[in-house]
Amino acid sequence: MKDNIIVKKNEFLKFSYSLTINEQRLLLACISQIDSRNKLLKEDSFEVSVQEIKDLFCLGYSNQIYGDLKAACDRLWVREIVTQDGNVTTKLRWVYKIVYDDGNSTIKLNFSPDVIPYLSEITERFTRYKLNDVKDFKCTHSLRIYELFAQYQCVGSVSYDVDELREMLELNDKYLLYFEFKRNVIERAISEINTYSNLTVTYIEKRRGRKVITIQFAFKTKSKPITPAKVKALTKPTDKEEFDALVNEIANSRKRFGMAINETNVPENVISILKQQGRW
Repeated sequence: MKDNIIVKKNEFLKFSYSLTINEQRLLLACISQIDSRNKLLKEDSFEVSVQEIKDLFCLGYSNQIYGDLKAACDRLWVREIVTQDGNVTTKLRWVYKIVYDDGNSTIKLNFSPDVIPYLSEITERFTRYKLNDVKDFKCTHSLRIYELFAQYQCVGSVSYDVDELREMLELNDKYLLYFEFKRNVIERAISEINTYSNLTVTYIEKRRGRKVITIQFAFKTKSKPITPAKVKALTKPTDKEEFDALVNEIANSRKRFGMAINETNVPENVISILKQQGRW
């Protein structure tokens, strides 16, 4: 499941909603099972076990995890997704059905018909990322902010008004002062994104007078580290390295084949070195 892909329509990413980290984990585990190219029906359910959640998000062996996930489902049942079009406000639900199976420690859910169009039959204007790139997030806002960056990954930058970000994250009356918003939301999220995801993010603040109005983010995909084996394969040996390798090869061959490897078929300079080393 770690290599599964999350796909959402871009339009959906700018809707306003707030989720706890466990609610996000449960949704990600289910969304990663969807083939976004195919049609998804209201009757299609997605099941995830407690053990899968533990393994996927490295949660250890706490006995509280199932209870925490059940509590997350209870909250998810009443969570709202808010969309705004001028003076018209629309509220959607994430799910329309949840089933607990205490005996098998599994949770099964069905996405609401209003959400399904944003997760399935997607052919254009969508954001796609690997579940593995966000699985280690602990801050509730990291995933939402990561998705906003992933949407513009090919561009490498995006700007958001502070009020716009606050609205999308549904902060309401939390962190009303900018320094609180910056410290508890922006900096925490970017710290996790830089540490755990495939992106490296920086930002600058744009002010009107003394007030920060807009935040401009820049991001790039991290370079994958080259393994020692790949380094060896990519590095061309020097002449000395090639010669030393030849000397070792001849010495080992002489050990295996004895006098068949003699002075008539070995270069004189190699014989001289092997004699100095006591290997001839």
